[in-house]
Amino acid sequence: MTNIEVFENYRRTELTVTNPDTVAEVWTTDYLAALADSDPTRTFFPPPFPPPRTFSTETVRQAVRLRRGGSAVRLVLSNEFGCTPLVINEVTASDSDFQSVLPVLRRGQAIWEIPAGQTATSDSVPLSIAAGEELVVSCFVSDSAESATYLQSAQRTGEVAPGNQLGQHRLAGSEPFTSLYWIAQVLIDAPAKGPVIVALGDSITRGDGTTADGDQRYPDHLQRSLNAAGIDGAVVLNAGIGGNRLLRPRVGPSMTDRFDRDVFGVAEASHVVIMGGVNDIALPALLGEPRPSAGDIIDGLLALAHRAQQRGLQPILGTIIPLGGSRVESFLAAGNEDMRQAVNHAIRSQKDWPVADFAAGLAVPEDPTRLAPAFDSGDGLHPADVGARALADAIDLAIFT
Repeated sequence: MTNIEVFENYRRTELTVTNPDTVAEVWTTDYLAALADSDPTRTFFPPPFPPPRTFSTETVRQAVRLRRGGSAVRLVLSNEFGCTPLVINEVTASDSDFQSVLPVLRRGQAIWEIPAGQTATSDSVPLSIAAGEELVVSCFVSDSAESATYLQSAQRTGEVAPGNQLGQHRLAGSEPFTSLYWIAQVLIDAPAKGPVIVALGDSITRGDGTTADGDQRYPDHLQRSLNAAGIDGAVVLNAGIGGNRLLRPRVGPSMTDRFDRDVFGVAEASHVVIMGGVNDIALPALLGEPRPSAGDIIDGLLALAHRAQQRGLQPILGTIIPLGGSRVESFLAAGNEDMRQAVNHAIRSQKDWPVADFAAGLAVPEDPTRLAPAFDSGDGLHPADVGARALADAIDLAIFT
């Protein structure tokens, strides 16, 4: 029997659905994406961010890499920023080799209708998957589905193809895209047995400038370093949004506003790496907005650390990496470097929480205002693969033991 026949038989089978909250004793976050608004009136799409797209009578296929293995998964899809219901006719999940292709049902039904402003969690899907493997999520929309809630730059290539091609290993007539649509979390039926670290940040955390589909973002390197160090069960979740700011929304909610969603929303989180502020310094000149003071940014970062500590999480404060070589004029505006230095001095000087000195790790030794050429992706601001590895190396692994 072919994979397609297996899938069709499974789809036609009448299922007895158990309450998904009682299927497993523990559900933990195995993948996290910090999603944002796609409305062009409330955000903007500077290069290299692609604008959002609409899907109609198409199959949308996306893959995400899981951190923890288990025998069943649940999928969380989001319409948080939508103004109308998000309707997806069918969803499937499979391993990367398409040996198992299973329907992802919600309340026993194939169709997902997610009201505006809400997220939805699937029933349990009995799919065995190992730590480090990819989960392939395919969605068929028969009418029209707005992007609404998505991640502009995901460093992963998805596919969209005409018609309903669920169950097909290869999508006929497909086109690639580099954003991530609707997938907010993947949950797995396995407990957290080690540190669970949320990396909160902007495009530096998200990994813009690293190799697409190469898992070269700094949270990916940190995951590998923890595994190599024998810190069993460690999980690193990437909560970065390109263009995101600490204090004000524009590309997604501010880090301050989304802290509850993206950090406290991971119930088993034990640590949070907080890196933000560069877009608060540089984007106001581009957007015609007043620029916050260095004190405002310092207070915002320390406030997040306090919030984390109060909830039992260990905060790690990251310094702002050099921006003096940026090709974008607004990053070079007068006073920006002084603000960056003031923020970094405050982070290094405080004694309450560990510091990841990202700036020192990536700067030219004789010119700390610029990224070292070996670490530069080519735009003077975003680290390349080796630079992302240097970011991970700036974090003391002893913090997690």
